[in-house]
Amino acid sequence: MDCDYVVGYDSHLNRNHVWRVYVELPMQDAPEDVPNSLIVGVDVVSPTKDLAMYIVSTMYPYFDSISCDDFPLSAQSCGICTSTPRRLFL
Repeated sequence: MDCDYVVGYDSHLNRNHVWRVYVELPMQDAPEDVPNSLIVGVDVVSPTKDLAMYIVSTMYPYFDSISCDDFPLSAQSCGICTSTPRRLFL
């Protein structure tokens, strides 16, 4: 299917719709091993912080903890060069 318009990641960044959610996941290779944890940062496209945290909690239901910054990511904060969205003509 062809589309008329593509909304890219950089467009979401410019609109402040990208949130970095941190989730702590339990890790244990075998039952006799010492439990460990892994902290993963997940960038989520969402209009709100609460929705971003909900999305990550459903992606990783067995998390130990979950947190999110108070402000969305910006192009400057994550080091991504942004460009303007482009319109595709058919």
